[in-house]
Amino acid sequence: MSFSRTSLRLAFLFTFGLSQIVALTESAIAQNAISVDINSPTSIVAQANTTIFVSANGSDANSGSSANQPLRTITAALKKNPQSGAIIQLASGTYSTETGEQFPLIIPAGVTLLGNSANQGQSIIISGGGVFVSPTFARQNIAMLAGNGSRIEGITLSNKNPRGYALWAESAQNVTITNNTFANSTHDGVFLTGATSANVSSNIFTKNGANGLSALGTSTGNIQANTFDNTGFGLAIGQKSRVAVISNRIVNNRGGIVVSNLSTPSFRNNLIANSKENGLVILKDRKGQPIVDLGSTSSPGQNIFQNNKQADINNASGVTVVAIGNQVDPKRIQGSVELAQPTSPITAPSTPTVPIAPKAPDPKTPATTTPKTPAPKTPATTTPKTPAPKTPATTTPKTPAPKTPATTTPKASATFKDVPNNHWAQTFIQELSSRNIVKGFPDSSFRPNDPVTRAQFAALLSQSMNKSPIRSGATFTDVASTYWAATAIQKAYSTGFMSGYSATTFRPNENISRVQILVALANGLGYAPTKPADATLQAYSDSTTIPAYARNSVAAATDHRMVVNYPNPKILNPNRPATRAEVSAFIYQALVRSGELKAISSPYIINQ
Repeated sequence: MSFSRTSLRLAFLFTFGLSQIVALTESAIAQNAISVDINSPTSIVAQANTTIFVSANGSDANSGSSANQPLRTITAALKKNPQSGAIIQLASGTYSTETGEQFPLIIPAGVTLLGNSANQGQSIIISGGGVFVSPTFARQNIAMLAGNGSRIEGITLSNKNPRGYALWAESAQNVTITNNTFANSTHDGVFLTGATSANVSSNIFTKNGANGLSALGTSTGNIQANTFDNTGFGLAIGQKSRVAVISNRIVNNRGGIVVSNLSTPSFRNNLIANSKENGLVILKDRKGQPIVDLGSTSSPGQNIFQNNKQADINNASGVTVVAIGNQVDPKRIQGSVELAQPTSPITAPSTPTVPIAPKAPDPKTPATTTPKTPAPKTPATTTPKTPAPKTPATTTPKTPAPKTPATTTPKASATFKDVPNNHWAQTFIQELSSRNIVKGFPDSSFRPNDPVTRAQFAALLSQSMNKSPIRSGATFTDVASTYWAATAIQKAYSTGFMSGYSATTFRPNENISRVQILVALANGLGYAPTKPADATLQAYSDSTTIPAYARNSVAAATDHRMVVNYPNPKILNPNRPATRAEVSAFIYQALVRSGELKAISSPYIINQ
């Protein structure tokens, strides 16, 4: 299927809107710019390290100096001119024009706007928008503007006004945007432009009309561990942006990622799946073309492309793109893309088999049947906002020191042609194979780099973990009673290892992430951290990307030596889909900790 000029034009318009062709003059800016006088002598200045409390049930006549005397509006807190280091602490509630807010809300340099990061701010709703004149994009309607060094954490932000943007950052340095929900804006959830540098992590982007996030200008920073689900185009990267896109879940969108102009983004460890159009589109510019980094021999891409309706990668730039170490079906590529693998091949997951269940058939992933959507402003599906399954309450007491298993002679194990003796996970895989916990494929391969679905992981738990139920079963509408893994899923749920995305959905065919596996094992085995979680998690250089809900469980898994990180022990990659080799290592370590298997030596076991 060719990528027509009409499609290119639509993608460009929906991605960047009409504002990009507006001629901007200094006089226009002067006439329309909002007035922000943060140094008004009549205002009370909130000093650095001050916390200003705000509650929808408060009063702007209060001092805001304690939770018992909260202000009613964020606007009133901002009028106190908070200095760098100050925190504006929000209580649960809705903050809107109707409650007295004046938009746009401008977060000063170095100030933190803090809600509830544990649930991505789903109980703290900020909704509205106002006129802002951008130096680069003229007159816009935005809900919030981020200043240098500001931090936006734990809120839900929405702008339902025409062409409404939720959060805008323009030439702001060191902005942190983490653990928020950006939903239901008519244009974008987050817009980075000018010389902005930002770290955008662990947020949910859903049901935004044009894009989840746009990165333009010369913007830089990391876009990491976010969920872009049913949000127009997931990411739009253009002009001369140089952002790094790492470990994101980009699913169920009109299009996954659009890259254009002279931008130079890099992509690592992302899942781009189930787009109604293309997973990744690379567009040509009249002045050249973007340079897209999809992996190198020293740093494989490890991106997974699957079930994108038109193409997984559509390179319309006219220049060959090199993609090393990614999971993508060559038949699902349009344009010139050179695929290469640094080690053993990564098999595309379009029809995953289930070797971990000895008698199970090899189920096929159902073909995507989502109808075409004429415009991204009316998403065709509704997706739960929760980025990861609920974690069941842990009721099992701490496990005592592991018993030493009796020495047994393992059964003869299969030799897998793609797991040589020098493979990092060879011992884990062979030992589990010798006990019929994992199995290979008919062609004598193991496919260690293939992802694992939630259903497959449930089947593996059923094979390896012997634990009594702690709760009754659940009815999941997406798991039929005749489904090959239905029994294993019920067992994983009733024993406390796994939960659904909601009370009625399990998503059995979705790839499971590394962090979800560690949470499942820690919860199911009843492990708790043996010391403060933050101290334990300092072992990982990417610890800030661990979702808030999972931090205690990952710390517990670390303390109990269940975490295995390859190739760099200091990098957890919590939100990347787990591979068959990694799952084998995690399960093996869990069985060691339970006293079922003997410990083995590996430089990749954490806290060994």
